[in-house]
Amino acid sequence: MRKHVLILCGGRSEEHEISLISAKGILSALDRTRFEPVLVGLSRQGVWYLENEETYFEGPFRADRIKLNEKAPTVNLSPYSVGGQGLLTGEFGRVVFDVVFPILHGPFGEDGTIQGLFDIMAVPYVGSGCQSSAVCMDKELTKVLTQAHNIPGADFVMLSKETSLNRSALTHLGFPVFVKPARLGSSVGISKANTWPEVEAAVKVALQYDTKCLIEKGVKGREIECGVLGHTFQAKASLPGEIIPAPSVGWYSYEAKYLMNDGAKTRTPAHLDEGTVKRIQDLALKAFATLECEGMARVDMFLEDGTGKLYLNEVNTIPGFTPISMYPKMWEATGISYAQLITTLIELALSKKLS
Repeated sequence: MRKHVLILCGGRSEEHEISLISAKGILSALDRTRFEPVLVGLSRQGVWYLENEETYFEGPFRADRIKLNEKAPTVNLSPYSVGGQGLLTGEFGRVVFDVVFPILHGPFGEDGTIQGLFDIMAVPYVGSGCQSSAVCMDKELTKVLTQAHNIPGADFVMLSKETSLNRSALTHLGFPVFVKPARLGSSVGISKANTWPEVEAAVKVALQYDTKCLIEKGVKGREIECGVLGHTFQAKASLPGEIIPAPSVGWYSYEAKYLMNDGAKTRTPAHLDEGTVKRIQDLALKAFATLECEGMARVDMFLEDGTGKLYLNEVNTIPGFTPISMYPKMWEATGISYAQLITTLIELALSKKLS
């Protein structure tokens, strides 16, 4: 009997469209001999819609042209579960699901909120649990915890809406710096600053998206990513990939990722010697275990020019999941196809012990 997989996409965050693109990719590759999709799209207002997978996208694979169909019937999530199965209700009747694939990037999806909901229901889901998701979503907490476990990261200063910007406190960072909302992904709200006025402007932008932001020392080097797959302490790492921003952009901005045709190139696997590959994989696995991740994560890092030193950038517990996203591309380079990867993640979720 096929398992019913609840695919959640959209959501209330600024990464709404990115989530829709990822869900479209998962639907295209889901093994229909083993799994039956139940597609639910969450609007920016938090309304849940039972979507028709053939019609819910109104656009191609571009973040500025894709849209949820909000004419679909609305659904309610029952707070109860029986034997690990969840229940959706609405004017259409009742739909039961066995496992959840939350492909909700950013706040209200990748930050532990939806994971806590399904923990309460004792329904299995793909990816990290509530606590790990919340920590990884918060760049400050990620840095504090990983650096306490001797995982190097770039120096940074934390700033909130309640604190004033102090130039002297930033002197040791030098230029350039990157200013980032603390709890957002997909490079939303991130700016590169090369002067003090640019820092001031970038902080204003970042604090439009969050109540706190990081001002982080820029690391001159290569942008490297590594996929991790498996249970927390029995995971394996993919071959690394590399992000190569266009010279005209200079870094992997939101525009370079999703809006520009030539904003960046990716290379999977990255051109690296065996020793460096091993160091990258070891760092990725250590970060995954330290943060108690589960199922999947994309671990982003910098390989510093000249020194060859690795710096952890961030850990994404729900990475982009289109067929051309780095996480599935790295696993494809390692020998696991996109379709196999989706199946493996669902199997990992179903194998977790529920309390």
